Amino acid sequence: MANHPDAPPDETADEECGAGTGTSSEDLADFLRTGDRTGPVIYAPHGNINTGAVHGDQRILNDHAAHHEDRHGHVHSGPIPPAELADAQSGFAEPDWFAGALASPGARLFFLAGRPGTGRRTAAVNLLLRLLLRRSRPGSTLWAVDGDTDLSSWRPRRGAAGGYLLDDRQAPRPLRLSTVHHLQQSLDSADAYLVIVAPDSPELVRALEHQLHVSPLRHQPPIPEVVFAARFAAAVPDPNERDRLLGGLAPGLLDALLVPELVPAEVAELATAVATSAGKSLTLDSLQERLVLLADSEAPRLVAELRANPHALAFLLAVCVFEGLDHRVVQEQAERLLGIVGGTLRTAPGNGDDGSPQLCANPRFVLAWPWEELLHIVRAERTPPEIRTGPPHPQRLEPVRFTRHRQAEAVLRHVWREYSDLAAALTTWLEHVADTAELTAAAGRALGLAAGCGVGSRTFRRIEVLAVSGRGADRAIAAHALSAAATDPALAGRVESFLNQLSWSHDPRLRGTVAHVCGTSFGRSRPDRAMELLLRVAQGPGGEPSLLVQRAVRPSVVSLFTSGSQPTVVRHLSSWLRQSEAAAELALRLFPHLLADLLTEASWFHREILAEGECMQPVVELIRHSLDHDGVFDLTCRHLVRWCRLAPTGPRNGAVEILFRELARHQGRGTRRLSTVLAPGSGLLPADRRSESGTTRGT
Repeated sequence: MANHPDAPPDETADEECGAGTGTSSEDLADFLRTGDRTGPVIYAPHGNINTGAVHGDQRILNDHAAHHEDRHGHVHSGPIPPAELADAQSGFAEPDWFAGALASPGARLFFLAGRPGTGRRTAAVNLLLRLLLRRSRPGSTLWAVDGDTDLSSWRPRRGAAGGYLLDDRQAPRPLRLSTVHHLQQSLDSADAYLVIVAPDSPELVRALEHQLHVSPLRHQPPIPEVVFAARFAAAVPDPNERDRLLGGLAPGLLDALLVPELVPAEVAELATAVATSAGKSLTLDSLQERLVLLADSEAPRLVAELRANPHALAFLLAVCVFEGLDHRVVQEQAERLLGIVGGTLRTAPGNGDDGSPQLCANPRFVLAWPWEELLHIVRAERTPPEIRTGPPHPQRLEPVRFTRHRQAEAVLRHVWREYSDLAAALTTWLEHVADTAELTAAAGRALGLAAGCGVGSRTFRRIEVLAVSGRGADRAIAAHALSAAATDPALAGRVESFLNQLSWSHDPRLRGTVAHVCGTSFGRSRPDRAMELLLRVAQGPGGEPSLLVQRAVRPSVVSLFTSGSQPTVVRHLSSWLRQSEAAAELALRLFPHLLADLLTEASWFHREILAEGECMQPVVELIRHSLDHDGVFDLTCRHLVRWCRLAPTGPRNGAVEILFRELARHQGRGTRRLSTVLAPGSGLLPADRRSESGTTRGT
């Protein structure tokens, strides 16, 4: 047993109640004089006495100032130490609800609902400190109240502490309206404040609003950029030093990292990394690895919590694989997984792992879990609706994402490694997704991740089988799986060898799989190798081109070009002009599809031509040959005409002048046809090119 109070001691209050810490010494003396006793008397003030057999460990807290901490180092009972208070205030970024809570007239009891990891406790501590500062009580003690406290009888002690924090990480015990009234009256009498931190459970929030008539504060942290700025300023007070450290980062590095899904703990980790980066080289991979470690630590606990809940576990795995897709897609895939695995996602009928009654022993029960509660259970959320255009018509979608960045990968890695018996069912589930681009890409990435985990060899063999399948969806899944597997250093060589083998195949479907892989992250990370493979698969082992393969090659080349490898793509296409007739034909069929980039002022072509960079001559050469090619003249001409229309003045006009000057140096049939289209008086050519155009047309 533990003699430990839930609030700071107050001798005056004890006298008012007629009881102190126990029986007084005078009472004990009277008892001894009367002899009214039947057994031994033990006098041990503030002691703990066991009068019977005791088995197992014991823990005794006799000191009123003693407190206990959770696994995060937060005090859950007793005075909150100055170190935690200082850490909470350092780099604190106010959430949207903060100012309104401070301005609430006469409010002393606050319910703060938020998800784990979003900084809800930090916000609660800062709210209490600001409230006390506003009341001119900056030196008041903050006291943590144990989550098991019976709030119907709890009351603060006047003058002992100004603020109280009850951080209940699990769902709190049900409260009555009378309990809320009792708390409000007690806090008014003691001139104190109480913040109850609770999970962001839809059921709990509804109960507070409709049964207790309380409006809880819904905690959402500020956007990552705001949190980073506050934490970084606290870690590096000197603005000049901050500018120096940020200037040492690669351009766009922070923008790539500070995605909306980051929780404050992850943002704080990035701020710390940058603040201590003096003399160190920070890369995107190194910083992302720190975020992965944070997500990895959360994955085992999340899976363990859901082991006895088949609906939630299937939904978790569906979000992991199809994160970012519409909520209806995620729900459909979760239901499909439940149908495939049957009873393997549940324990003994009617019982959970701990022997307690299972919430849903029948996974086919259609009213088992509401949609919003499933989202909350798996730590995900539905993001704001998006309108996505595409065939057959635009759609309004509501994507589902985890609230923690990289959580999907972490959970999948944990499941693949620790639950190998589930691997076969998951593989079957992923292989049989519908033949749509978004589903095959998501399923392929998940299989590729599995190949790098504990079931690597078996899964990789399965990916190889899919790659040579006659079903197009299977080959699309395999392409994305191979791309994901190649990110594992242990599998990169095997992926390269397998793709090299397929690239020599006589079967155009298998060569098409290689072309598809080249347009994924595999190709984007090694563009030279991707362009070599694309030329090989397009030509075929006997120099026999295939229309099916060329249709797969084109989107991959466009993907490589738009992902930042423009110089590499242009150099390869230019070199193909001189390799063979088939290679030149392929280059000219592909190049006009890249010219759509001309139409933006910030296009790579615009910048390269205006700066007369090293790729300008290969670009001019490709344009000239494309104009000479009857099969692609119309598409090439259409892009150039639109570019001229958009460039009557300004820098773009200068780029047009340079391009036409270079084209005029080596007149060809296609250039003369273009001059006919851009006739004098059309207003499409720059002024100093019009006379030249007329001369060209005359020749």
